[in-house]
Amino acid sequence: MIFRPLENSRASEMLLGKEKARLHNDGGHSSWLRIYAIRIDPGIYVITGGAIKLTRTMQEREHTLIELIRMEKVRNYLIDNGISDMDSFKDYLHEL
Repeated sequence: MIFRPLENSRASEMLLGKEKARLHNDGGHSSWLRIYAIRIDPGIYVITGGAIKLTRTMQEREHTLIELIRMEKVRNYLIDNGISDMDSFKDYLHEL
């Protein structure tokens, strides 16, 4: 329930969507800590990393830009290996 689409403007689900999670403090202010993941199925995520985000966009700082690149690499790896849902992910793990 804490994960949301990485792009605030994304209105529909996408295959292996990039997601972000941030916790809300009791005082109502959002945490600066972000967790990034690729959504395989509802409630099933591959965590790709995390960062402290202090700027409006991830492209503004090197460490968050690295997280964007890492997410894209993981997403491409999953696609290249035929992983698109939990069943194909389990099949992939079984083959290892």
